[in-house]
Amino acid sequence: MSARTAAAGIMVLALAQGCGIQSPAGPVPVEGSRPQLDSMSGDWSGTYRASGASRHGVLRFSLRPGADTAYGEVEITFARALRLYGDPPDEPLPRSPSRVIEIALVRLDTGTVRGTLAPYWDPDCECLTLAVFEGRLTGPDQVEGDFTSRRAPDGPVLLSGSWVAERR
Repeated sequence: MSARTAAAGIMVLALAQGCGIQSPAGPVPVEGSRPQLDSMSGDWSGTYRASGASRHGVLRFSLRPGADTAYGEVEITFARALRLYGDPPDEPLPRSPSRVIEIALVRLDTGTVRGTLAPYWDPDCECLTLAVFEGRLTGPDQVEGDFTSRRAPDGPVLLSGSWVAERR
């Protein structure tokens, strides 16, 4: 699986009070057949965690029935950001240092979800980063998968992990 289609970990999907989310940056193109699009319609929310790192976050994704565009974003909490406040890494923080990154593209293909995030500046590596995700429907209302982040444009994998999202 290529880095561009592998990733976006559907780090996606946290629903905004049952109304779906409206990303200020605009809609996310969703590619797939009408039955595939319809099978993923709804409001999704989930979480992700990087393997062996303290980076984690939430995902939000909303696809209305009959639509071929969605709204989605990933909220990332960076490991270095956690250390900025001097709190031990295993202690809950009184604040949530994070960054919201837009989902750039989602592709659906017979129970598989693939996507990419918009390029973002990663303070842990101090570099421009590209993230991709891939997942599979594991039930009618659940999808699970993996993601990778790479130094742009074709650098080595900086981190990888897993994600899970549920339709609300």
